Amino acid sequence: MTVLFYLLPALALLGALLLGHYPGERLRLRLAGARRPTRAPAATPPRHPLFARPRLPRGGALLGAALAGRAPPSAPRAAHVAASADFNREERIQMKVKTLVPAALLALALLVPAAAQAHVTVQPNEAPEGAYTVLDVRVPNESDSENTTKVAVQFPEGFGDVSYQAVPGWNVKVVHAKLKKPIQTDDGPVTEGVSEVIFSGGKLPPGEFQDFPLSVQIPGKAGEELTFKAVQTYESEVVRWIGAPETEHPAPQVLVTPPKEPGQSTAAAPTGSGEASSADSGGASESSSGGSGDKGLAVAALVVAVISLLVAAAAVLGSRRKATA
Repeated sequence: MTVLFYLLPALALLGALLLGHYPGERLRLRLAGARRPTRAPAATPPRHPLFARPRLPRGGALLGAALAGRAPPSAPRAAHVAASADFNREERIQMKVKTLVPAALLALALLVPAAAQAHVTVQPNEAPEGAYTVLDVRVPNESDSENTTKVAVQFPEGFGDVSYQAVPGWNVKVVHAKLKKPIQTDDGPVTEGVSEVIFSGGKLPPGEFQDFPLSVQIPGKAGEELTFKAVQTYESEVVRWIGAPETEHPAPQVLVTPPKEPGQSTAAAPTGSGEASSADSGGASESSSGGSGDKGLAVAALVVAVISLLVAAAAVLGSRRKATA
């Protein structure tokens, strides 16, 4: 529901455009009319009474003349009026197109920030192959009036174990399942891995977000995308973050990068406080890289907004020059 508040400015702008209006239309027409120079009618040389044409009847006289059998105004004059009307119609269409394009770009600029936030994500969104690190499951509450009461995160294949940091008011349940391919460790093969982690029992109010830290060892090879499908439960609805990155509800993803040091150990993930301390040693650099995705989206939205403003300014200046020509 929060997304609707981000969409309201864009929807209001598009609604006005669909009705044939745009913000500032009356003021712009008033300024264009005030600056348009008045041209004096061309002086016509006086004609001799013998060659002067009779004045054409107008209004009721024209109607009476038509009923009396007299011809209507000459065809060239009617053609001139029709051509003038077509010219004015074409000019109005061009003016609407020039204002519609910048307005549409501005609406797109308003939509980009709305689409770039308020998703369930895993931070950082990049992690080295085989490294021990802390992944934060970041859960925002998009509802206007309901609390988030449960979050379930499905883990991809390859996670042998996971340690979690306690969050006040929330219970954590780690679900294990048999691995399709056992993980080889110094202590022998590991046949079971983490399939799901469930956070429940707490209440996340509207407008807030909560991080759920998890200490893990990153599986897979460099270049792979680890997908963590998440299900967010509100008091009366369920939102499934399980789609592709370009969909409305994308699943959180983590890109596996090359290992930091050659020959880095890929032993089984340790448990307890020792793992948390080793993860904290590299947490600062990895968390900074995790925020790069959000910063990139914000920069992209800012660039689109600036381009939209430049195009709108160019269209307005072009229209004013044409009006004063």
